[in-house]
Amino acid sequence: MLELIIEGDGTRKLTFKVLKMINAGFTGRGPGEVQKHIDELRKHGVTTSQGIPAFYPMLPDRITTSERIKVLPDSKDSGEVEYVLLLDGDNIYVTVGSDHTDRELEKHSILMSKQIYFNVIAPKVWRYEDVKGHWDDLILRAWVEENGQRQLYQEGKLGKIIRPEELIEKVQSRVTGDLRGTVIYSGTLPTIGGGLCFSSRFEMELIDEHVGRAIRHVYSAEPIAWFKC
Repeated sequence: MLELIIEGDGTRKLTFKVLKMINAGFTGRGPGEVQKHIDELRKHGVTTSQGIPAFYPMLPDRITTSERIKVLPDSKDSGEVEYVLLLDGDNIYVTVGSDHTDRELEKHSILMSKQIYFNVIAPKVWRYEDVKGHWDDLILRAWVEENGQRQLYQEGKLGKIIRPEELIEKVQSRVTGDLRGTVIYSGTLPTIGGGLCFSSRFEMELIDEHVGRAIRHVYSAEPIAWFKC
């Protein structure tokens, strides 16, 4: 159960029960964007046998709005910024999220690597109808911390990722039953520089310059400290 805030003409609370969750991948609108992400994963020994785009079912409890998640000691894990859709009957909400992934496990199974850590989602959402008309101009950004410095990690407009209508249609073709209570992670943008960064701090943002607002969320990935390896 997610406790969220709808931002629009004022604010109101939204309690969203997650019944189904899908993480999409390789969802760039052009083959060039898709290939960039495939190439950066291949550098770390990750290959995919899925189609393009790819869809990975998630256990529906693997999602949180927390500012802290726990990871295993000495793991190579990292976040990646995505737009997130929440389908609530006739209502569609959008926000920003991170598909936090164990990159070593990903070399063996992308599907399993998605389950081990939580998907992170910002607690604020917008109505899709409010941003639909200028959707392609919305901006995703992510920052990481490397050598003690905050660095821009990912950046791009949503025009580089397939639109929500197409994403929902493709997900529906893979899912039994209706999509009420479904959360869909859109897939991500290539990183700046083409490499993965294993930062313990991940900062993400969805920006609407048309109306001068943004959804921001920061979380840390903290290794458990109570077990001696």
